[in-house]
Amino acid sequence: MWEEADNSVVSSSFNHPRQAQTKNRHQVGFLGSFRLRGALAVGMMAAVAVLGTTKWLEHRENSAASIELAKQLVQHADVLQAQLDTNRQSSVELQSAIEYALANLPQLGAQVFDLSGEVVASNGVSNLLSELSLKYPHPLPAGGVVGEIGGLSVVEVNRQLLGELGQSGTLRLRIAIPTITWSAGVNKLAMIAAAISFLLAWLVLGRAFRALGDIHFSLARAAKSDLCHRVPIGGCGEIRGIANELNDTLDGLDDGTVKIQKVYVDTVLALSRTVEAKDRYTSGHSQRVAKYCVEMGEWLGFDYERLEILRLGALLHDIGKVAVPDSVLCKPGPLDDDEFEEMRRHPMAGDRILGAIPGLRDIADIARSHHERWDGKGYPLGVAGESIPLEGRICAIADAYDAMVTKRSYKPAMPLEKALGIIQKDAGSHFDPELAKLFVSMKRNGKGYKSLTAATEMGDNRCPDVHHPPPQVS
Repeated sequence: MWEEADNSVVSSSFNHPRQAQTKNRHQVGFLGSFRLRGALAVGMMAAVAVLGTTKWLEHRENSAASIELAKQLVQHADVLQAQLDTNRQSSVELQSAIEYALANLPQLGAQVFDLSGEVVASNGVSNLLSELSLKYPHPLPAGGVVGEIGGLSVVEVNRQLLGELGQSGTLRLRIAIPTITWSAGVNKLAMIAAAISFLLAWLVLGRAFRALGDIHFSLARAAKSDLCHRVPIGGCGEIRGIANELNDTLDGLDDGTVKIQKVYVDTVLALSRTVEAKDRYTSGHSQRVAKYCVEMGEWLGFDYERLEILRLGALLHDIGKVAVPDSVLCKPGPLDDDEFEEMRRHPMAGDRILGAIPGLRDIADIARSHHERWDGKGYPLGVAGESIPLEGRICAIADAYDAMVTKRSYKPAMPLEKALGIIQKDAGSHFDPELAKLFVSMKRNGKGYKSLTAATEMGDNRCPDVHHPPPQVS
C-alpha cells in the first residue's frame, strides 16, 4: 500500500505543466521574409523613384530655364554695352543709365566694374549682388554660369564694356531662376510616401518578429534549468522555423532531464525503502511525513512547483540513514551517546547524497535541515530561526509528530492530543512558533490526514505499526 503511495507521489513530482503547443507546422523558408523584403523594397523604391524623378525633372526644367534666361541677359547686356563707358561717364551717369535701361526689369541685378575691379554702379537689387557660389555648371550662351546666392539659383552673364579708348570695364548681369512650384508638392508627396512606407515596414517587422521576445525569454529560462516555457508559433517563416526547432529541442531536453532525474530519484527512493526495510516498524514513515508536509504547504499557499519540492524532500528526508550502521539504526532500545552521535550524522549524509543529483539542491536542503531547531540547538549546523529553510521547518514538525504518534519497538504510540500538546509546548524553542500553531490548529480542527477529530471518531488514537527514532524534544 505504501509502495503505491510512494510511486504516485514520485510520478506527480515529474508531471510538469506545459503550455498548450500548436503542432501545425508552417512553411519554413524564405516565403515570409520574401514578402517582408518585397514590401520594404517596394516602399523604398517608390520613395527613391519619386524623389529621383522629381530631382531629374527639376534639373531639366532648371536647365532649360537657365538657358532661356541667359539668352535674355545677353540681349540686355548688348543694349547696355552700347550705352555704358566707364572711361567717359561718371558713377552717377552710369547709375542713371543702368536704372533707366532696367527700369522695367526689377528682377534683374546689374553691376558695373572698372578696370581695377571696383564696383562703380549698380541697380540696387541687393539680393543678387552677393558672392555667387557656382552650382552644377553647364554650357550657357555667352559664357553664362549658374550659381546660388542665399538658396536662390541664379544665372549670371559677364560682358566687357568697350569705349572709345578701348576696354573700359565689365558689366555683370544676374537673374534668379524662378522656383518650380510643382517640385515642392512632389517633394512633400515623396516624404509622405517614405513615411507611410516606414510605418508599414515597422508594423510588418513588428508582426514578423513578434515571437523574438518569447524566444529570448525561453532561452533565458532554459539557462536557469527551466525547460517548461514554450514559444508561441508566429511571425515570418524564419521565426516560425526557429520557434518550432526551439520548442522541439526543449521538449527533447525536458524529456531527457525528467527521465534522468526520475532515474536518480527512483534510485534514491529505493535506498530510502532499504532503510525502512531494515525494520518492519519503519514502513510508511516517509510517506506520512510527506502527506503532513503537503497539507501544511497547501495551507500556506505554496504553488505547484514548491509543493512538489516539499513533497519530494519529505519523502527523502531520512535518506542519509543509509550511512548509519545497522547496529545503530536497528537497535531495539534507546541509543547511548556515541550511537546518538552516529545517528546525528544522517541529515548531512542526506544532503551529500541528494546534492549530487542535478536539480535536487532544494530537496537536499530539506534533508539537511529537518533536525534543526528554532532556538539553534539542533543539528547538523545549529542554525536558528528563519535561517532554517521554511520547508525544513515544516518537515521538522511533521517528522516529530509522526515519530510521537506511531508505535516503536521501545515505546507505544503516543495519543494524538498529547503529541499535539508537546508540539504546542515546544513552539518557539524546538519548532517554528507560527508553523507549530498552524499544525496543531489543523489537526485539532479535523484538517488533513490523521487529524485529531478523525482519529477520535474512529475510536483510535494511533497510526499503523511503524517505527522511527524519537524526536529530541524537551
